[in-house]
Amino acid sequence: MKLSSKTEYAILALLELGQRYEKGFVLSRDIASVRAIPESFVERILLTLKNGGVIVSVRGAKGGHCLARDPGEICVREVIELFEGSLAPIDCVNERISSLSASCSIADACVLKDLWKKMYDAMLASIENIT
Repeated sequence: MKLSSKTEYAILALLELGQRYEKGFVLSRDIASVRAIPESFVERILLTLKNGGVIVSVRGAKGGHCLARDPGEICVREVIELFEGSLAPIDCVNERISSLSASCSIADACVLKDLWKKMYDAMLASIENIT
């Protein structure tokens, strides 16, 4: 699995927000400066995180961005899927697309499905526990 720089920067931005969780709202320019991320990129990332319910953003003099939940409740899987989409190597093992497996013409005879499923399950197990 290769992650985009957008996903990597999103995780860095969330790390910064997590470290400042108790202190309240953080300005996007502060996140950009501390984490060495271009500010315009940070703005787009934060918008995606806001739309995904991961952060809360407030405009104004006392505004900024903060985590929508406790840092321990936000797992890496959620963030990766928000930016990358499904992590399933093939659609038939994607738990969110259950009907596709039924419509696959070789699903019953597929010798690779179990391999892909094991890989997918192992990857999910490892990243679901990282917050």
